[in-house]
Amino acid sequence: MKGRISTNTVGWMYGFVHFSVEVCCFYFLFSRFRYSALWWVYAFLFDALAFIPQCFLGLWVDRMEKELLGIIGCLMLLLALFLPFDVPAFFLLTLGNAAVHISGAKHSLSHAGGKIGPCSTFVAGGSFGVITGQLLGGMEQSLLWIPCGCMVVALALCVVAFLLHKTDKEEACSFHVSSDKLSLGMIVLLAFLSAAIRSYVAYAIPTAWKKDTLHAILLFSSMGIGKYMGGVLCDRIGYQKTASLSLLFSLPFLLFGNELMTVSLIGVGLFSMTMPVTVAILASAFPKNPAFGFGITTVALFVGVAPVFFFRPEGLLVNQLIVLILGAAAAVSLKFSLKKRC
Repeated sequence: MKGRISTNTVGWMYGFVHFSVEVCCFYFLFSRFRYSALWWVYAFLFDALAFIPQCFLGLWVDRMEKELLGIIGCLMLLLALFLPFDVPAFFLLTLGNAAVHISGAKHSLSHAGGKIGPCSTFVAGGSFGVITGQLLGGMEQSLLWIPCGCMVVALALCVVAFLLHKTDKEEACSFHVSSDKLSLGMIVLLAFLSAAIRSYVAYAIPTAWKKDTLHAILLFSSMGIGKYMGGVLCDRIGYQKTASLSLLFSLPFLLFGNELMTVSLIGVGLFSMTMPVTVAILASAFPKNPAFGFGITTVALFVGVAPVFFFRPEGLLVNQLIVLILGAAAAVSLKFSLKKRC
């Protein structure tokens, strides 16, 4: 059964919603806490509380014929921006973030006809929102009207998706890409490992070239473009080819782009292309619970980023070894968790 607007259209709609959510969240974090001695605590808790609940929210949303989480999440985020009490506003912000994310996953995976492109479009919008929110929140003057305006538009888009896009349980997800030779537990473990590695490696990539705001914008943009193009390629040439080629070609660029911005950015974009592959594997593994599958990837992202808050490897050679070893591990994980021909 088809809705009155296509899942592809909803993917672009939720791409802007995701952009707006990250603008809102990172504006909030940087404008309120960037000078706090507890900055790293807030950043760690934000990742934990925004990522981990999505797994459980996904199970809940997958049972619903129609879900309101996107609308509720947008309202929570708007309220957090204006709430004068930092700690309550912070917790409201994290839960609103999780709610909108899982709503976007539900809409972009439902009735996609086995295409991961709509979901990759949705996810890619967040990379541009993160750097935009950081820059706006780091300004000395208040620019609150910008994240507020973005969230009002996002709220309107979530209402449109709720009214015009079907997310019922019948034929909601039709991905068939996970291995038919491994147990469900092993497939989940391998996909989880791949997503966690991608999250951690993002902080281990040698980037001595990143010295100013423009460089940061280009880095986040490369991530966003890579996630989007990963979905496009998966739908056109298949998941195995996309995963293998993106990881194979990304490693030389990542390893030797420390002083070469263009080389490094190409590597970052290629490495980011694996994002839609892991989502599709888990959506395939849980055909009746695609939002839950998406939530597993967000838990993996937190597991990957958590060590960075406590220690970071030093030295070019050490980081190159980490990228090489973990990149190879991610390639093996995706290779075996996917069907041979998909």
